[in-house]
Amino acid sequence: MRTLDIGTGIAVGIGVACTLLGAGSARAETFSPDYSQVANGAGYSQDQLLTPGYSPIQVPEAQVRDGKDGTTVVAHPFIAPWVHQVIPVAPGTAVELRGAARVQIPGAAALAGGGSPGRSLVINPNGHCVFAGPDTDPATLDATALAPIRVDVPFFDLVIEPTLYR
Repeated sequence: MRTLDIGTGIAVGIGVACTLLGAGSARAETFSPDYSQVANGAGYSQDQLLTPGYSPIQVPEAQVRDGKDGTTVVAHPFIAPWVHQVIPVAPGTAVELRGAARVQIPGAAALAGGGSPGRSLVINPNGHCVFAGPDTDPATLDATALAPIRVDVPFFDLVIEPTLYR
């Protein structure tokens, strides 16, 4: 496993944007977020991020995994703290969102330095946010898992798993 430099990080950011707007790959297994990811970018300091503090999306270094069939770029971007502060949530409530996207670009592994053009490039951003109302601790509230939002089409998967706390 290796990490990306700032230039490649920008390319990954563009790839993440394409992921949210483009098409990706259907899979047999149920696609899900990375449940080990902590919420709201906890544990990262600004010197570990590829994006400046004023950016609305903070992007830590992505992991690049080279495999037999292609290259996979796994990123854990998160919404900047200043954006969290402007999202209105009623007092005594909270919303938790876990999500992931996966786009597969057949024959494009060479874009990430992965070698032969016959290999695919997979971009897999994961996110986990908790938005809480003023003076609200979600751990003290009752959680209700809401229906997940899923998109599963050729070359693109997206899942968002919301939980409401009251």
